[in-house]
Amino acid sequence: MKAAKPYLIITALLGLAGCAAGPQVQVSALSSTHYAPTSLVETLSKAPDRPYTAIAKIHAEAPSGTPSAQVIAIIEKRAAALGADAVILHNESRSTPAQVQFNPSGGNYQNLPPQITPIYSGEAIRWSSDAK
Repeated sequence: MKAAKPYLIITALLGLAGCAAGPQVQVSALSSTHYAPTSLVETLSKAPDRPYTAIAKIHAEAPSGTPSAQVIAIIEKRAAALGADAVILHNESRSTPAQVQFNPSGGNYQNLPPQITPIYSGEAIRWSSDAK
């Protein structure tokens, strides 16, 4: 019975490692049609003038301090996997102001810089066939 305990501990640690802080991505399909993956996804800040079909909503959020470019790249990668030609991106990031925090180990205060929590949502789109 004692030999099983290390395996339980390792399993628990691996389970916790899977919960490590990283970008959290949610994808909601808007179409039942499946498309072949694309290699290049255009990033747009507003809806285009040319006709398109919305295929999915993608929401990504990462811990404070994560570069925004990393979160945007994840959205683009997911959109490409869905067969999107472009993604209409919306920045919903939050900013935390600078803080002063007491450090009990040293008995002094430390300044924490302002942090940005990158949050982006996007709509993966595919150009309508009559537009090409």
